[in-house]
Amino acid sequence: MKEIPNNVESLASKKKDDLEFATKVQGLDLEEEITLEKFINSFKTTGFQSTNIHLAIEEVNRMKKTKIFFGCTSNMISSGIREIICHLAKYKHFDVFVTTGGGIEEDLMKTLYDHKLASFDLKGKELRENGFNRVGNLVISNESYFLFEKWFNSFLDELLQDYSEENPLIITPSIFIKKMGEKINNEKSVLYWTAKNNISVYSPALIDGSIGDMLTFYNKRSALKLDIVEDIYRMNKETMFEKNTSAIILGGGLIKHHILNANLFKDGLNHCVLINTANDFDGSDAGANVEEAISWGKIAPVNSAVKVFGDASVIFPLIVLGSYLKNRTRD
Repeated sequence: MKEIPNNVESLASKKKDDLEFATKVQGLDLEEEITLEKFINSFKTTGFQSTNIHLAIEEVNRMKKTKIFFGCTSNMISSGIREIICHLAKYKHFDVFVTTGGGIEEDLMKTLYDHKLASFDLKGKELRENGFNRVGNLVISNESYFLFEKWFNSFLDELLQDYSEENPLIITPSIFIKKMGEKINNEKSVLYWTAKNNISVYSPALIDGSIGDMLTFYNKRSALKLDIVEDIYRMNKETMFEKNTSAIILGGGLIKHHILNANLFKDGLNHCVLINTANDFDGSDAGANVEEAISWGKIAPVNSAVKVFGDASVIFPLIVLGSYLKNRTRD
């Protein structure tokens, strides 16, 4: 007959001594004077995603002398995270930028008209009737799109003045984006700084949004041909001859896959920080963890890559405070 447990030790059923954990769980001591450095360092031993944030800070610090790919979904540009990304582009903290079509157009739009804070639970019908488009708890006025269309059409007129349907301009999306960054001439724009600092920008779904809408309406659109084949070659070539590459990716889907897939051409990223809210139970690329990327050869087998689960609008500023602001320049 099985012996009945009669104390806590008998319930524990310890049989081995193979494992040992040395780091004590310890949170922020509010009795001490709190500095930014102490606050950030406390994450290391707090546990859960706080510890992953600290691991991400350490991983970013390892990237400084590598070629860095930075990717974000359009909502990061919609939000105030754009200002942080703009600062990083200004001081050349990354070498390649990948974003969606929305990320491109909203960066330009925000130089013409401000996005506004609102609420997550506003009624869509009322917003629609009043000319506002909701992104989470932000709103974008229709006026922003009207001004952007005027600017974009002027940009196209200038770009295509010597071209026609019979003699079209064949241009890659990346060069098209660089020319828009040069044209906008506004230091608050991420694309202004990427163009000025010769940071490559790729947007494999550039026309999936307002830019696509405006090209549909543009009467000289047949004079423009966007060459996506040349751009995928250029993107993949960004990694081919590099010894060490790194990535910081805010969000998932297209931008995450585009960066990771390019690094397949050099046996995987050496360093990587992923920040998103997606889980892997549905097989989505956004939810895929580091180990799944290793199985494809997109992250190198020997690595210190980390995925932080959570809202990048909260997490990424903490990582920047813990890493980049120690050294404003990359050297």
